[in-house]
Amino acid sequence: MNSIQKTNMKKITQALLLTTALTGISVSAMAKSNQVSVTVKKIEGYGESGDAFTFKAVSGKRYMVYNAGGTSPIQGEALIQHSAKSKQKICLVLDSYPNEPRMVQAVKKGACK
Repeated sequence: MNSIQKTNMKKITQALLLTTALTGISVSAMAKSNQVSVTVKKIEGYGESGDAFTFKAVSGKRYMVYNAGGTSPIQGEALIQHSAKSKQKICLVLDSYPNEPRMVQAVKKGACK
């Protein structure tokens, strides 16, 4: 890690600590807020370039997986297909941006803990 990266990491850490102090929300609670338990209702399909797909949860919310099955597939990607077939809950780890559809960073088996 070079000196610029170290400085940026230090600033991010300080901002996170200040945010948690002001809001009273713990870092672990903030991390858990980017996780959601879902049951996949339908795989909606791949984008034009074939490197992303969207799916809809039973709740009606849409999610997107980027680089689907490509050179850097997300952890647990196959669990999405399994949930669509078996109707079992999976835990999605989402990016921090509130975009729609939400970007999935990783998938874990079962409901989020």
